[in-house]
Amino acid sequence: MNDKEKLQKLKENYDNIEIPSELEDIVKNALYKNKYNNKVSLVKSLSLVASLVAVFVCSVNTSPLVANALDRIPVIGKIVKVVKFSNYSLDKNGLEVSVDVAKVEGLKDKKLEKSLNEELEKEAKALYQQYVEESKTLEKNNKQAHQMLRSSYEVKVNNEDILSLVVSNYEFQASSDTTRKFYNINKKSEKPITLKSMFENVDYINIISENIKSQMEKQMKLDSNSFYWINTGQDDDFKTIKENQGFYINEKDELVICFDKYEVGPGSMGAVDFTIPNEVLKPNLN
Repeated sequence: MNDKEKLQKLKENYDNIEIPSELEDIVKNALYKNKYNNKVSLVKSLSLVASLVAVFVCSVNTSPLVANALDRIPVIGKIVKVVKFSNYSLDKNGLEVSVDVAKVEGLKDKKLEKSLNEELEKEAKALYQQYVEESKTLEKNNKQAHQMLRSSYEVKVNNEDILSLVVSNYEFQASSDTTRKFYNINKKSEKPITLKSMFENVDYINIISENIKSQMEKQMKLDSNSFYWINTGQDDDFKTIKENQGFYINEKDELVICFDKYEVGPGSMGAVDFTIPNEVLKPNLN
């Protein structure tokens, strides 16, 4: 029996399901009876509905045919979510560490999903282990530190097309620093999104960089507290973004280019982001 015949058989089984004749009456009675009887009838009706839902869930979990059929329904088959997988924590010798580990679930490409989750966990463990080793050194030398690490993640967008996830590491020791790593997935092609993949045979680096310079200049004119390393004549002036510059996609499907602290300005500016208007990018998007 091929897939088409299996689906047809599933449809016939569905059409032949006998719906209890009293279900409609129960619901109507629950809605229209007086306020005292209403509560009792409503509980009964909800119990019946819950039973039907349980049968449906059981069918999905036990029947590969039903699961495969549902997997072809866009809304049900493409639910991708990000959950908290684990947390590594340490509070010893003056070190306060908390590292949340994200886990992506629901990608059809299980190889990509596994690779992504392994990278998320590997980097979290490495960051945590760095502080564990430092704690051992402090303990050995009978010293105390005053350091803090908070590593967390944020889902910037998770719609039917794109998943954008940002992992932020905030470290404090005398002064603070924040670094970020970005994960962007095209949920339709189930492939990582890179800046290069978003543009086709165009000089996207200069197009984006020129827009960012324009935004920097505008911000400095409007706000005396804003300052970027641009047009100062120094070697560390911002010229162009990197080919692998960090970015995410926001809820408006806009490209947001991100810089860590000290990357394009003094520490007082912190980590900064620039949203690139769609009208700038659309003519060049792949």
